[in-house]
Amino acid sequence: MIPVRNLALVLGVAVVRPLCLGGAWWGGGVLAAGSVVAALLAPDGVWAALLVAPWVGLVTWRLVDRAIARDALGVVNVGFGVVAALALVASRAQFTAFGIVEPIVKLTALHFSYAGVGTFWLARKLLEPAPSSTVRQVTVGLVGVAPVVVALGFLTRLATLQVGGAVLMTLGAWAVAALGLLEVRALPGWPRVLLVVSSSCPWGSMVLAVGWAMANSWPSVPALTVVDMVPTHGALNAFGFVGCGVVARTLASRRAQG
Repeated sequence: MIPVRNLALVLGVAVVRPLCLGGAWWGGGVLAAGSVVAALLAPDGVWAALLVAPWVGLVTWRLVDRAIARDALGVVNVGFGVVAALALVASRAQFTAFGIVEPIVKLTALHFSYAGVGTFWLARKLLEPAPSSTVRQVTVGLVGVAPVVVALGFLTRLATLQVGGAVLMTLGAWAVAALGLLEVRALPGWPRVLLVVSSSCPWGSMVLAVGWAMANSWPSVPALTVVDMVPTHGALNAFGFVGCGVVARTLASRRAQG
């Protein structure tokens, strides 16, 4: 479980974060990813937490930039990145708050990197060809609200919020995938292939997420364990849905710009 989880974290910082929150930041992406690698290799404690500082600094700076620009959707997108970075700080410091312990703290960093930063960015890209589309606006809303509802579910331990958040995230991810498939024919070569892969992943992976959320509240519900969720639900969403989707959209945009 740990290698897959750590690889996803590093790729989230090195690739997903700069492409979604600032594509010109490759130097910053390398610095932040390197610091995360060092933090993951270091013994648990304050020094390991401090090594995450470059990632925290980059996303915080970007959050201020988007706030100054009055970019509301950008603030939400970067805000997910700030939560992800701070969650890893808490994880490496072995800091426990609200009774939430590992592996959930570290998984929070992963979820807010992919379900937050990556998926919300993919939803926002859907607005570019049709900004007034009600379906696309609702999709953005679902993906923007769902991670917050899930987090509130963990904080309050209310099944309605935890399961409800998982359902909202599932509907949002499915909508992103379905709307993405509608645009596949308009894309060339590799962007088309990658978007097909991306749009194929969340249909099964998100069912696993809802099942896990239900089992966490009602133990009689059959579901995978956290250990089994990482290489299945986690890998499909991180590397397939978000990873391939973000690269596909980025390549398509750059080709369109010449």
